[in-house]
Amino acid sequence: MMSFTNKELFTGIVEQNQEVLNYLYKHLFSSVKKTIYKFGGDYDTANEVFQEAIIILYRKAKMGELKEPIMVEQYIMGTCKIIWKRLYLMETKKILTLKNTSLADDSKIQILIKYRQSLRMKLYYEHFMELSSICQRILRAFFEGTSYIEIAEEFGFASEEYARRKKYLCKEYLVKSIKSDPQYGKLIGELDDELFEID
Repeated sequence: MMSFTNKELFTGIVEQNQEVLNYLYKHLFSSVKKTIYKFGGDYDTANEVFQEAIIILYRKAKMGELKEPIMVEQYIMGTCKIIWKRLYLMETKKILTLKNTSLADDSKIQILIKYRQSLRMKLYYEHFMELSSICQRILRAFFEGTSYIEIAEEFGFASEEYARRKKYLCKEYLVKSIKSDPQYGKLIGELDDELFEID
């Protein structure tokens, strides 16, 4: 396997060099996957955590918050652990809250859940339609169960890894757009609180 110096890795991430990104994926992803599997995560979660860690490094480097010679591989692994810990604790908290909360009227809960889901879907759809046509097509293909290999072939991407990254960037853009909407705070915050405060 081709190897890179720390400086080459740092520069490669900043410049989005495909060879460097492929190297990091092949060299580090198995360790990230192993850690996340250990705590009940799955492949897609591990992949998204890994991609997010690289994007965080990229953004901070571009903004001048990080400078070489930070140890790139250690930084990515450490960031993955932080992201996964945050996700794991959030999921654990949700499960414990559901188990320990006394809810008097299950029918009211189901109505509220369905109402909240419909509002979320409306918000999602509005922002989805604002994406570029290629992002819409990639995300639709992914949601329909199309494999990354098939997506790469359909869209003429160089590799499965590139298809993965493209899908992740499209999804990240969509999430960022949704979170910037004033309605997002209400749907994620207030309605979630109401779910556990029904008389």
